[in-house]
Amino acid sequence: MNDAKRSPSPHAGPTLASIAARECRAMERALALRKGRHDGIHEARKSSRRLRSLLAFLPAAIDRRTTTLDKSLKQLAGGFSSLRDAHVAARTARLLATTHHAALTSSLLDALEDQSKATLKQALEKDPGWRRRRAKAHRIATAMARLPWQQVDAIEVRKALKQSIRRTKKAKKKALEERSVPAYHRWRRRARQLRYQLEFVRKVRRVMDIKKRRAERYDDRLKDLTLTIDRLGWRQDFGVFLRAVEQLPASPDVVALREGLRRKSSALSKVSPPMPKSRLDRAFVVHGS
Repeated sequence: MNDAKRSPSPHAGPTLASIAARECRAMERALALRKGRHDGIHEARKSSRRLRSLLAFLPAAIDRRTTTLDKSLKQLAGGFSSLRDAHVAARTARLLATTHHAALTSSLLDALEDQSKATLKQALEKDPGWRRRRAKAHRIATAMARLPWQQVDAIEVRKALKQSIRRTKKAKKKALEERSVPAYHRWRRRARQLRYQLEFVRKVRRVMDIKKRRAERYDDRLKDLTLTIDRLGWRQDFGVFLRAVEQLPASPDVVALREGLRRKSSALSKVSPPMPKSRLDRAFVVHGS
């Protein structure tokens, strides 16, 4: 008999509610940052993803508001996508310039950095101080606090984990078959959600009566997931960088860079060699699945 069936634990929900409240506060603080705007954007997007992962423990069958909240969180994070991409393109360029000796001149680095700054400036002109986004984040926090978290027991948590595992396996299979950018991105999103959910389960380990040995196995699986996510993340960031380079005016430096990248892009974008199949599969297994 597994842990969840032995101990339904109606107290898991309130603990998850406390985690959700902390994430909401973190999201609002991140949006309020005046210095290090890109750090704030990164943290706000991360909190949004973590909150969406938490909502999966409270299905629409229990409360239909979760669907609306999930969409709101997705829109809030998605509204920063262009800023994130411009920042990532500049950051990846700097990394490539120092580690791979790519043909990135100082003028090219400056051009990508200027594009990132211009994108941020335009966004702040449309939403000064992120006031509109901060108001939306506050509404989300209020709505999250009103959800019936007390109805989330260990059985619901286990059910959500099993669904995340299935979706992650499916996304992985499709990505390895298609080898397309959208498929790899979907795999990373699914793996990231599962990682967040396993982290949350660790925090409610005691009330769910999850034994120490099993919690340690969760830690190992989390490490495997993190490695996969990081590898897929580099692939994604490199793709963003390539698209940014294609959009630059065709100066001699840009043309030379494009030609060099065409020759080297396969090696530069390649993630680390895949883990042995047994370890990858273990990353997607939760007791009782």
